[in-house]
Amino acid sequence: MRRRVRRDQDAGPVRADLCVVGSGAAGLSAALEARALGRSVLLVDAAASVGGQAVGSAIGTICGLYSNGAAPVRVTHGAIDGLLHDLTGSGAARARHARNTVILDYDVNRWQRWAERQLVERDIAPLFGATVRQVERDGPRVSALGLATRWGDRRVEAEIFVDASGDAVIPWFAGLEVNEADQAIYGTVMAVFDGVDTRVCAAYPRERYHEAMRRRGAEFGLVRFDGFVFPLAGEGRVLLNQTHIETPQDAIGLSRAGIEGRRQIDALLELFRQELPDAFADARVAVYGQPGIRQTRTIRGRSRLTVADVRAGRRPDDAVARCSWPIELHTRAEDTSWEIFADDHMHYVPFGAMTPEGLDNVVVAGRCIDAEPAALASVRVMGPCFAMGRAAAVAAVQAGSGSLQQIDIAALQTALADNLEGGTRDPWLAGAVGEAGRQAVSS
Repeated sequence: MRRRVRRDQDAGPVRADLCVVGSGAAGLSAALEARALGRSVLLVDAAASVGGQAVGSAIGTICGLYSNGAAPVRVTHGAIDGLLHDLTGSGAARARHARNTVILDYDVNRWQRWAERQLVERDIAPLFGATVRQVERDGPRVSALGLATRWGDRRVEAEIFVDASGDAVIPWFAGLEVNEADQAIYGTVMAVFDGVDTRVCAAYPRERYHEAMRRRGAEFGLVRFDGFVFPLAGEGRVLLNQTHIETPQDAIGLSRAGIEGRRQIDALLELFRQELPDAFADARVAVYGQPGIRQTRTIRGRSRLTVADVRAGRRPDDAVARCSWPIELHTRAEDTSWEIFADDHMHYVPFGAMTPEGLDNVVVAGRCIDAEPAALASVRVMGPCFAMGRAAAVAAVQAGSGSLQQIDIAALQTALADNLEGGTRDPWLAGAVGEAGRQAVSS
């Protein structure tokens, strides 16, 4: 007798108090924070595993967590505290100074496994390999999402939805107007090389790479002539952030862009083998990251983060997150534009930029908030994304069955006080800050 295989479309709807779409820094943060506040959570991602670009794109760096200057403090807390404890305690992360702040380099596998353990231990339901293709609305409220999976369609119902997709997928499918950048924003394919002599590599100034890329890049088909090579924890491994790809908003175009990015990685490997043989003669590609997409669609929110706000360090009345990360614009194929801020600088994310006009029970977190492209380029990194995820979760719990447009902002800010005031001097920075670190800030 043949047994009938159950398909997803044969099952009833999946229900949770909170549905989070996207499991990168912002989405994972929202899911963990909401679960800690006692809500049932469903975490949806189109990829087959947790982590978003933090894992899939092999980003390898946590930026935007710290203030600027010679004695930086951490300005984002919440779910990220546990991740940092795990990464630093296991030797899977280390701090370095760059762009007048501190960046943490991390092991991608450790990041992913920590996240997966949290989902299991906290009983957060994962629904991976699921793509949003339909949004059901009852007036200003989203009632359900229609998801496509390899086993058929699934329907998800929730009281509140957090869009951490990076593409504003819920407002877009709900029929709302969205913003798109009025200029090209290039993405990156990251890579990890192993077999590198990292002691030699660590002594190279960044310009050593750039000079070789500019001089011989056309010969190897390169389009970008700047970027970074970071030695990773462990022997012989470096992370490369030195490619640029277009980010078309169609599946075939994006697939081709990923192929092009990996071709650029191969070209860089051959260039470095020839030009920097002391470090790269025996190097090989250990990991090709998935195409990293920086900025595509963003919502039209109740307020908008502007470049003027960022540069002036304006603190809006509904601020829910902060950071001091530079304006990091990838608008030219050949290089990146950086606007680095002073030691005392801090800029803020308004809650209004996270709430799409026309929807009462949807809040966005991460790189699809309402912001001018250059302003978004200063808050779309992991630190503020974790902070926005936390703000989204706390707001969702406060709203309950009501409207996110009408929550008590003062109460929300009280719950997020440690992400808006003061800072923490993390023990793993001890000894790394001082004159030597200060000199490295300019790198």
